[in-house]
Amino acid sequence: MTTHAKIQLKLIIATAFWALTPIIARLLADYTAPYALAFGRFLIAACALHIFIRVQGKSPRLTTRHLIAFAILGFSGICLHSILVFMGVETTQANRANVIFATIPIMVALIDAVFLGRRYRAGAVVGILLGIIGTAVVVSDGVLSSLLGAIGMGEWLILASAASWAWYSVAGRTLLTMYSPLEVTYFATLFGTVMLAPFVALDWEVVPRLLHDPAALAMIIFLGIVNSAIGFLWYYEAVQKIGAVTTSAYINLVPIFGVLLSALILGEVPSPGLLIGGSLVILALVLINRFDRPLQA
Repeated sequence: MTTHAKIQLKLIIATAFWALTPIIARLLADYTAPYALAFGRFLIAACALHIFIRVQGKSPRLTTRHLIAFAILGFSGICLHSILVFMGVETTQANRANVIFATIPIMVALIDAVFLGRRYRAGAVVGILLGIIGTAVVVSDGVLSSLLGAIGMGEWLILASAASWAWYSVAGRTLLTMYSPLEVTYFATLFGTVMLAPFVALDWEVVPRLLHDPAALAMIIFLGIVNSAIGFLWYYEAVQKIGAVTTSAYINLVPIFGVLLSALILGEVPSPGLLIGGSLVILALVLINRFDRPLQA
């Protein structure tokens, strides 16, 4: 199997795992403890990543001039993203969250265009516009005539979570030229976990219940090791090899896995608005992936 094929396979597996994130978060929503759940998830992820590094016989080292860069990475991709996910699924369905997450590559392309001055080919621009329309259909459940009023707080939180991950994807590029994907993932997770720690006090009353619930602990461990440590590592390996836009385009598999798994596990039946909007988003991602090479600014 070629290196490119291995990267593709890892991304497909990772997207299947990530589709489970809103579903598991939905199963844990009764605890209403987004801060404790996010901290537990990434504390486990940080420990797992540290073990991965040690197994490779490496000693992770961080230069002081990159402290701020890793702090921004940890805040956007770990701290903010995870809190918003757990808060968002308390009031919105997991299948809807998964479709909204599919807009991440569209957001990555927009960040590239607005902040980095990249000009994309016509096909990619059409994809971006189509993705925006599809997202509007999803979050409004097809009621575009009353778009703002139709969007609930959960949808807004998931949109913000997707935006924070898009920034994480872009912000990690420079660091990947100086550190390995494993080191970038480890340090970002470490910074994000430290940032999450103080917020656990807000959920402190719920922590004993979580610690005495084997099913909840198993789900948090799964999120920490599989979804976060392994999934995030594979994601940055792909960003380093094939670029952020192409890598993030694989997230178009998340809503497919997500809708199927949400129906099987949670019994969530996708609405017509979700199916139509999701189809538009996936078509948009295909166009962006097809025309992902930007023109010179």
